[in-house]
Amino acid sequence: MFSRYSLIFSLCLVMTSVCVHGIAPSEQTLVKPGEIKTRLLADQRIHYELAKLALDAKATEKFERHYAMLGDYPLAPYLDYTNLKNSLSTPDYARIDLFFASNRDSFLEARLRQQLVYTLGLKGDWPAFQKYYRDESASTELRCFALYGRYESGDLTALDEVADIWTRGKSLPKSCDPLFKVWIKSGKLDSAIAWRRFTSAVDNGKLSLARYIRSLMKGRYLRYADLMLDAHSSPYLIRKQGKFLEQSTEMQQVIAHGIKRYARINPKDALRQWELYEAQQLFPAEISTPVKMYLAKRLTYKDHYALAEKLIQSSREIQQSDVIAQQLRSALETSDWQKVITWLDMLDEEKQQSDRWLYWRARAQAELGILEGPYGHYVDIYANLSAHRSFYGFLAADKLGTEYSLRPAPEDVNPSTLTTVSSLPAMRRAQELWLTDNREEAQAEWVFATRSMNTQELVAAGFLAKKWGWYNGGINAMISGNLWDHLSLRFPLAFKDEIDKVANNTKLEPNLIYAVARQESAFSEKARSSAGAMGLMQLMPATAKQTAQKSGVPYRINDLYSPEHNLHLGSYYLNQLLEKYNGNRILATAAYNAGPHRVSKWLKDRGDLPFDVWIETIPFKETRGYVQNVLSYSVIYAYRLGKTGTFITEFEAN
Repeated sequence: MFSRYSLIFSLCLVMTSVCVHGIAPSEQTLVKPGEIKTRLLADQRIHYELAKLALDAKATEKFERHYAMLGDYPLAPYLDYTNLKNSLSTPDYARIDLFFASNRDSFLEARLRQQLVYTLGLKGDWPAFQKYYRDESASTELRCFALYGRYESGDLTALDEVADIWTRGKSLPKSCDPLFKVWIKSGKLDSAIAWRRFTSAVDNGKLSLARYIRSLMKGRYLRYADLMLDAHSSPYLIRKQGKFLEQSTEMQQVIAHGIKRYARINPKDALRQWELYEAQQLFPAEISTPVKMYLAKRLTYKDHYALAEKLIQSSREIQQSDVIAQQLRSALETSDWQKVITWLDMLDEEKQQSDRWLYWRARAQAELGILEGPYGHYVDIYANLSAHRSFYGFLAADKLGTEYSLRPAPEDVNPSTLTTVSSLPAMRRAQELWLTDNREEAQAEWVFATRSMNTQELVAAGFLAKKWGWYNGGINAMISGNLWDHLSLRFPLAFKDEIDKVANNTKLEPNLIYAVARQESAFSEKARSSAGAMGLMQLMPATAKQTAQKSGVPYRINDLYSPEHNLHLGSYYLNQLLEKYNGNRILATAAYNAGPHRVSKWLKDRGDLPFDVWIETIPFKETRGYVQNVLSYSVIYAYRLGKTGTFITEFEAN
């Protein structure tokens, strides 16, 4: 951040009176009150940065001089926080208590409290630790400290709570080791507890951890552990039923794990083996239900539809929505509309009344010529759905040839509420952090500020964020309050000049660019995915580099965080995909998300399906939702731009 203000800092060295006193006396009659406020804020920012530098350099006198000039600057508490954090090895509890009282329920209070108790835990200062520790927001590491502190203070019941932490099927923080050491030494760890963590570790694929836990077991549990590891590494072993004859819960867990491993290779024979085991073992539901659900999914994945259907229909406990949804999509792929109806009837009532499955019931009734069903005539179902602002509502509207229902909330906010929300210290900090490009801390402050707001306050916060240019903040505020009808905040016309420019340079409609950027990043220009996709349109660096070469623009990886550069490359890449698929947005958006190679495979395997079935049966859940959202958002953005959007063109439908 210093580099951003380096020019101002240089000017400060020359124009000392301006930096220290805000505005020179001779200027005060020449500027308006708003300009004075703006200049004061600029001066405060300079003093804040200089105070930070002085704090880092341990220049106490200089720090105090600049700190005194901050006035009501929103980020002053960050200097207090940094000062206290830097001295946690010898904490000044009076100042810490004052900071906590002054910043109650804030992001900075939570952060400093966590750092303080961690430091106290490392030092073993248990009285102070217990004073400042808050269990409801504690990490695993701090929970270990808390239990160890209770034990060290003479509370031996703390050891009774250790098993719940230790049995998690993943590696645990090193700071938990002292607690685990005394827990094990006290005899609290037995083979049954070790078995719980062992099975969790194996199920999570943490085999090194599982082998370590095995070394802590004795007797029959050691034999179970060896058998489960063998079945994990050699799934065909599950066919040798003589090895798994024992009637015990632990052996049933071994069998269940082995069957699921074998089902990845040969689900048809895994089902047969499972039926043989069921004949000799009385499996409880908590073991059998996950196995049967997994078998049904693997059978369907391997195109053993009849076997999957038989298993589901004979096992009421696995007739759950995700299993039935998989069967529904298989029936749609094969145009077996009667089976679509059969599977729909097996869904619970709430799922049957969702937009998705009401649409497919209407489609099935129309295909079969069924005029009346449990939810009425298929035309009536379409009519009811068409009043909804959703993918299936828009599909239904197209079926009836009616207008799309948008139903936006009024674009206004109570002025007094807006004033109140904008004056909140956390909101002022969030705004200033945002404007000074401290995005992560701005987001943290925003979450703390909005988490307890009511509906009107959230709307006000959304309007403020949009005013600042923080479009992602406004979107998140609406999501946190389930305020779906505030379209101007959920679907802002963000970066309009840049999008208009790139739309003019390509064949893309602006509403499609908006829709993709909204789906990809919710207009967070600094977004970065776990896979490495970057910026507004979430471009992978390799894709961006190739697109830059084709479009003749310079390429630097960090430019992907520039809205103009990212929108340019993302739109050009999307345009290339549209040209590849002859203008078909369904295929282009699927390829944008999953890659052209996968779309080519899907077209080869299932290219003759009706467009709505093709979308519904996209193998990747993420891509399925992606395509549905982008198409729906295109309609909403057309409305936001004052145009009439076409949901599905005749070419795409055919």
